[in-house]
Amino acid sequence: MRRTFSRLQIVGSLFLLIGISCVTFIPHTPVYKNLVYSLWEEGYKDTAYHLNRADGKLALQAGYYYYGAGAYDVDKAAWSFQIALRYDPKVLWGHYQLARIYFVQGKFTKALQEINAELAANPANLRALYIRGLIYISMNNLPAAEEDFRNFVAWAPAEWGGYNDLAFVLAKEGKYAESEAVIMQSMQRVQSASDVAWLWNSLGLAQLNQQKYTDAQSSFAKALALAEHMTTQEWVRAYSGNNPALAADAMLHFKNSIQDNLLKANAGYIRE
Repeated sequence: MRRTFSRLQIVGSLFLLIGISCVTFIPHTPVYKNLVYSLWEEGYKDTAYHLNRADGKLALQAGYYYYGAGAYDVDKAAWSFQIALRYDPKVLWGHYQLARIYFVQGKFTKALQEINAELAANPANLRALYIRGLIYISMNNLPAAEEDFRNFVAWAPAEWGGYNDLAFVLAKEGKYAESEAVIMQSMQRVQSASDVAWLWNSLGLAQLNQQKYTDAQSSFAKALALAEHMTTQEWVRAYSGNNPALAADAMLHFKNSIQDNLLKANAGYIRE
């Protein structure tokens, strides 16, 4: 038996179809995109974020904004980068930024998938090797991390971060002499490396584990002096993917760690 519909049901169904069509098609129209972009430019960031569903370029811009360029909201940043990649799967930095977000969220398998996707889509973006090295450390794949950091240092020999993390991995592998040699290389190759607290702390750890207590004392003392004068802006620049609201606590933890290392070096020196 054929079912009959009332006029009210027919009208309701028509409005429902119109509503679905609006939600599906209107966000893709130039007029709608221009409106959302205007809202973004006028400072209505959150409103534009919620309304944007079809503008990949705006989504990419929003991703950067919510990942530290204006605000820090990793969930909004991740969603924005996902939209950007939906419209351009090979967009430069898209998978890279998602990998960084998943990394700080502790989602290491997803982070590894995204950073590999970045290297596949943009093989010239070897900065991805640095992020992958960090991911491999967290996954306890030290040989893979060592390889990535070595390749990154060869690609960016003037940046201290690669040397520092390579030295960290080598120390974790028990290769303390190699770790020390890497930091000494950075002191020769990187401008103002002697002003970087992280490098001095890494050097001290490599020396401490080789029982070079006098050298370790000197290195940790320099690291501590630099850390004492470090600003939150410097810390945020070094850890740009992390929540800047946590910078002060992280800096305090770093200083306390250096102090503990210095005490160990002093104790070792006394026992000699």
